[in-house]
Amino acid sequence: MKNNFLDKELLSSDWKSNPRWKGIVRNYKAEDVINIRNSVEIKHTLAEQGANKLFTNLHKKDEWISALGALSGNQAVQMVKAGLKAIYLSGWQVAADANLGETTYPDQSLYP
Repeated sequence: MKNNFLDKELLSSDWKSNPRWKGIVRNYKAEDVINIRNSVEIKHTLAEQGANKLFTNLHKKDEWISALGALSGNQAVQMVKAGLKAIYLSGWQVAADANLGETTYPDQSLYP
């Protein structure tokens, strides 16, 4: 069983002390967030790791990140090997690359 009071205190403390949330204005309380959370914590570890790495790189002072758009997952892999730190992948383009019809569909997971 989860301790919602402790979760509320930890979340509230993180919002106040973590520089990531500086300047964020919320019209709700930590308790409101805890009350609508799922009882099972879902983790997306690879996505979280990539997002944290990008966030860190984007917030380095006096540095910029060059990026390109990839047309396929394979092209993105080659860009990483070439040293790019950020890549844009279009959901529609990657969806077209991954379906047998080779057709670009709206990214709604409605592929043949």
